[in-house]
Amino acid sequence: MKKFICVLTSCLIALFMLPCFAAAAESKDTSILQFDKNGQFEIMIFADIQDDEFVEESTMQLMREFLDKYTPDMVLFLGDNTVSYTKEEHSRAIANIVSPCEERNIPFAFVFGNHDPEREASSEELLSYYAQHGTLTYDADPDLYGCGNCNLPILSSDGKKTAFNLWLFDSGSRHPDTEIGGYDCVRKDQIEWYKKTAARLKEDNGGEPVPSMLFQHIIMPEVYETLYPKLPFTAGKDYTIKGKTYFPVPFFNRHSGIILEPCSPPFVSEGQFDALLEVGDVLAAFHGHDHVNDFRTDCYGIEVINVPTVGCSAYSDAISRGAGFITLNENDPENYTYQTLYHFDMALEEGSLLPSIEGRDSTFYYKLVKFFRQKILDGFHNLFL
Repeated sequence: MKKFICVLTSCLIALFMLPCFAAAAESKDTSILQFDKNGQFEIMIFADIQDDEFVEESTMQLMREFLDKYTPDMVLFLGDNTVSYTKEEHSRAIANIVSPCEERNIPFAFVFGNHDPEREASSEELLSYYAQHGTLTYDADPDLYGCGNCNLPILSSDGKKTAFNLWLFDSGSRHPDTEIGGYDCVRKDQIEWYKKTAARLKEDNGGEPVPSMLFQHIIMPEVYETLYPKLPFTAGKDYTIKGKTYFPVPFFNRHSGIILEPCSPPFVSEGQFDALLEVGDVLAAFHGHDHVNDFRTDCYGIEVINVPTVGCSAYSDAISRGAGFITLNENDPENYTYQTLYHFDMALEEGSLLPSIEGRDSTFYYKLVKFFRQKILDGFHNLFL
């Protein structure tokens, strides 16, 4: 009888545990990035949240609604993610901004911006806080300049090879040489690590470069060479990039999207962009930093993209605030798609809570913003294309 009761109990436990086993079988391994069975992989980019541990609810709701509508395969935080004073405040801020990803079991990674490590917490400590929440970002070589320099492979749909690659760089904060001034840049040791790692990926891929994209906070200075008019003289420092001075209003026919403030790259370069051209694997480079810019431009064959801020408390403008969204195609990697997702569009979706949160803005306001953006700003810009 006792044996029968034990067997019966075991069967009942197994029966009740079946749903748990099924759920475990269906759960997603968020440490592995892989193209789906249709050969697609989607990345959502959140730039410049730039908030403390009391992240504005409008920002949090905007991220939630973007994630629920577009269901990306991963999220990438593009720097200036948190701006807190103490280590404890930073830890809480990080926990808050990544919570929409954790709640939806979406893998996430991040790069550092110029503001992230400005106060009490070092970059290494910040990385450890992100690691507590399962970030994919890691320090590939702690001896490299900066922190969190790494690459993330995306496996083919059959899982047999690396079909795509994501480069994540720490672009620094302020340049430590006061004579140079301005923002920091990706340094030579980071560039050499990139070249060696790309060479290994190429060798493993049968001698062909693995198609890749690059993500870093501060835009590379070469964007001025293709986007802005060069002046025939050197004057001032603010717009003298790599020894040449540029007029800070861009050519309207050389980019899509809008530029509401001059790009803010470092004044110098240690050869990062030249290395990208030499290696030949990077299709597009994504940057944040300039909150109100959302543009795309061709820079010597590499598409340079500025993702606008998603942060509602950081300096921003409702006509450009939003997120970036990439769709990769395993079978035709050069034929990727990118779109800027706008706050005003999301707020006008049926059921959106954005217009009512904290009494921030009305539906009429978002309709007005959308009209101004599409009919006035985009309409004017399209005259030059």
